[in-house]
Amino acid sequence: MATNFLEGSSNGYVEVTVYNIEGDIRQQHLSVEARSLFELLQPITDASHTRDRKRSPPNSACLPGTRKAVIKWIISWASSSKLIKGQHVLWLYGYAGCGKSAIAQEISEQVQGGGSLLATFFFCRGAGDRSKIGRLPNTLASQMGTSLPDTIPFIEAAVKAEPGLLQAESCFSLGARLQRLVYEPFKAVAAQISYAEYFLSTPYLIIIDGLDECDDKEGVQEFMVATLQFFKRNPSLPLRIFIASRVEQHIHSCLAADGGVVLRDLADHCSRDDIIELMRAVFEAQTRSNPIIQAYVRQNGSWPNRTDSEKLVNHIGGSFIFASTLFKFIFDGSVPPGKYSTPLDRFPLALTIDPGLDGLYSSTLARSEHVPHFSDIISTITLVERPLSISGIAELLNIQAHEVVCALIDVQAIIQVPGTDDAPVTFYHTSLRDFLTNESRSGRLFVRPSFHMRLYVLCVACKLKTYRQTPKVEPQHSKLTATAQYSFDHGYTTHWNRAVPVKAEAVPELHKLIQLRRSILEVLPDNDRGNELGIFGVELQLLSNHSESVSHLEEAISVHREALDLRPYSHPNRHWSLNHLGSALKSLCDHSKSVPHIEEAISAHREALDLCPNPHPDRHWSLNYLGCALTSLFDHSKSVSHVEEAILVLREALYLLLDPHPDRHWPMYHLGLAFYLHFMETGSIEHLDEAVSLSREVLAHHPVFPYTRSNALIWLIEYLIPQYAKTQSTIDLDDAIMYTHELVVEHFLARHERRGWALDNLRSLLQLRFDATGNQGDLDQIWEFEEKIIELGLAALPSSFPARLTHRIDEHLIHAYHEDA
Repeated sequence: MATNFLEGSSNGYVEVTVYNIEGDIRQQHLSVEARSLFELLQPITDASHTRDRKRSPPNSACLPGTRKAVIKWIISWASSSKLIKGQHVLWLYGYAGCGKSAIAQEISEQVQGGGSLLATFFFCRGAGDRSKIGRLPNTLASQMGTSLPDTIPFIEAAVKAEPGLLQAESCFSLGARLQRLVYEPFKAVAAQISYAEYFLSTPYLIIIDGLDECDDKEGVQEFMVATLQFFKRNPSLPLRIFIASRVEQHIHSCLAADGGVVLRDLADHCSRDDIIELMRAVFEAQTRSNPIIQAYVRQNGSWPNRTDSEKLVNHIGGSFIFASTLFKFIFDGSVPPGKYSTPLDRFPLALTIDPGLDGLYSSTLARSEHVPHFSDIISTITLVERPLSISGIAELLNIQAHEVVCALIDVQAIIQVPGTDDAPVTFYHTSLRDFLTNESRSGRLFVRPSFHMRLYVLCVACKLKTYRQTPKVEPQHSKLTATAQYSFDHGYTTHWNRAVPVKAEAVPELHKLIQLRRSILEVLPDNDRGNELGIFGVELQLLSNHSESVSHLEEAISVHREALDLRPYSHPNRHWSLNHLGSALKSLCDHSKSVPHIEEAISAHREALDLCPNPHPDRHWSLNYLGCALTSLFDHSKSVSHVEEAILVLREALYLLLDPHPDRHWPMYHLGLAFYLHFMETGSIEHLDEAVSLSREVLAHHPVFPYTRSNALIWLIEYLIPQYAKTQSTIDLDDAIMYTHELVVEHFLARHERRGWALDNLRSLLQLRFDATGNQGDLDQIWEFEEKIIELGLAALPSSFPARLTHRIDEHLIHAYHEDA
């Protein structure tokens, strides 16, 4: 252990080293003069390019023949004439895994061979002092003393004069320590060189890799500021600094404001030939060691053939880490043995990235599950309408940019982490999004659709922050941050639409939303008030459906009436306010059984329809609203004329939306329900057939979101049961069983609120088929589902469950579309 004596003395520095030898104490007193430079500086010994890379990552190296162009360009810059007063710092950035560390390693080795390498430092996250910046000056100074021994006396003199320079935690700033231990000693030696030597010699080079892996973000910024200021004062000094690292948000502004840095994106220097060379080397090595591949080549010729090789190179793009991931999948295997047991079998999967890579996705994502905010970050990347940058994700989630990077750094094999915080984060392949949004494939990693509500709330919070900066003033879209622009552009149109219908797990977010909306209305410009009131009323109505609070519904009606008052007859969006008011009145009627409310609702929808004559683009929506309200009136009046008018209205809505219009499934959906209600009242089998046919067409329609499909399945099952009762055709019964089974295995998985109903319904349908056919397999499944219901403690929902869903389905239609501003 080391103890400092004579604290406060200005004339010397003495260290007492205490040794415990077999129980006895020995002390050795060493002055600065008696100690070597290495002992003085105590550098980090595994931070340089000469470290054992297997023990001290990154274990990166360029394959022979690769990265030639970019390496040549960097070395040319580093060896350029020192008399040119240009940029002393070159920063090579790029997305995680694109090969920055390998290039830094290769340049270190090549420049060292030329005798002009001054020092190197490779940061590494989670590697003790190598993930901190405190000992960087000591380590660079120690290596400089070895590379340029003439600097040693100047370093020693600095330490003798100010011993505190040796300590990372001292009264000296990082910039001061860097200046006194590294830059000034080098400058002193350079001043001794003759003019001729100065002109003819090659500049010295310091290489620093992975600044983004340093945990001390303020220290990194201080390092850059001190370095750039030093070169401004000494523009002709024969010293260059090469940095290979992502450019993080906290230093981006520093670099952008200074002209002393050459910024280069490695993606601009990524050679297709490099990927081809990497692929050639890997496949040749694997062929030499794999007898299966050897046998194939002997019989069929080269593998892979030229066409497949081109496809794989194109698929890899410029990512070396993605290439390594695919090669590992092909040759090591990330799928269960059997069908894809050899590299020959797995190669086609690597070309298409189909569900055969689910194992790779699961294992890669699992590495970072424990990282704070990981689930929110992955869910955001999965569900946003357009890619956000690292800083954009951080702003939206209200976290730090470095926390986003930390969550993504270990999944860079499947997610492209950009080289700067203001570039978009993207999946390498859309199949990862497919995997994450399919619960049966992704399991615990599943990104639930309910997260759309969280994103919507975050967008509204971002809008509120924007409005508060300039209350009562319309913000200029072009001057907003990228995240604020996204919030205004996609919050309602994307995330609200996809969050409805809201599941119980998202209701707390709905309460937050209402509070945010009230705050927005306080600072909103007057010209936007009608729009925001309409949205607020829809949100209140949705909350009332979950809270069963009439007060929320009554407030929604009041809000819609206020919005309607702001929109006179000539206003282009008055029809939306009328339809929203009618929708809320219909919900109040459903709650209170008050016919006057539904009659007022129908009156509002009829006025809205009058404001949307053909060929008004929103006419089909007004028809849908009116059709739903007439269906609801039929529930109260049982007057066939009401449901018949609903059928006529919904037929027109369907006629206006020719296939393949994306909204066509809504009138089909509700028209099917109207036909079914007509059948229930009149017994007309033709109307039942129409209901079944329309429901099948809804299921075939694209796009249909999972929750829309599940609701359509519920109603089609409901229609097929009386159809089977009428026809006694087992085809109808088989279809009902098939669709109910889909609900159980794809939509209503464990913990789903409707799983009990689906299991019980499937059990009942199997019982019907067993009674009709005597199939023993059905009986076995009946007992299986009986045990599941008992085991999970799930009770069947009341028989009225499908009928009670009408309000949920209407709610989806009513709230899924936004007003045109």
